[in-house]
Amino acid sequence: MPKLISKDLYRISFTLKKEFHRRVFTAVFNFVLIFVIINLILSFVAFPVKERSDSMGPDIAKNSLIFVSPLNLPVKRGEVYLVDKNSPVNTVGKKILNAAIRFFTFQKRGLEKNTENLSSRMCLRRVIGLPGDTVYMKNFVIYVKSAGEKYFLTEFELSEKKYNIDIEKLPDNWDTLVGFRGSFTPVTLGPGQYFVIADNRLSSLDSRLWGVVNKKDLVAKTIALYYPVKRARIF
Repeated sequence: MPKLISKDLYRISFTLKKEFHRRVFTAVFNFVLIFVIINLILSFVAFPVKERSDSMGPDIAKNSLIFVSPLNLPVKRGEVYLVDKNSPVNTVGKKILNAAIRFFTFQKRGLEKNTENLSSRMCLRRVIGLPGDTVYMKNFVIYVKSAGEKYFLTEFELSEKKYNIDIEKLPDNWDTLVGFRGSFTPVTLGPGQYFVIADNRLSSLDSRLWGVVNKKDLVAKTIALYYPVKRARIF
């Protein structure tokens, strides 16, 4: 009888251990799977950035937290992009390598600068001019003539997105020909070229200084603002 009891206990103990190991394996597997999925999303679909300046006010206030997507989506007039004039991530191979580096470093490193913080080199800017457009500025408002059209329209008439610009602090006797220019003569964009500009027209660097940017310079498109919560929205 004692031997039978011993065998039963051994069998029960073995079954319990097997069940325990199965549960541990399942828990670890689920954790790793969730980790991989989250990192794949952050690497290939969307990642967060923080706007640290007033350059996109009033629509995107300083310290706002925004999700941007590196997916190669069609660029539409009026959309806001994370722009990097000197981005090393400019080919398909480099994009894959960059995503792999970000994946294995928990989104802390990549070929580009750390995207958790926006620098003066990497910043949010609004796309106003598309390839083939002719654009000029008067009193800080952009006027656009699309390719094949005869007349110029304001940026607000043509944009698919509604937004506001900040020129309310314009000082008396401001010379729009110096500093951050409030006016410039027509510029025609070539294939693959875009004109980007800040919503705060008085104190931000953009295509007025850089010149036009290329598609590769548009690193990621803004898709949602999630903080402050009261201003949360989908772009």
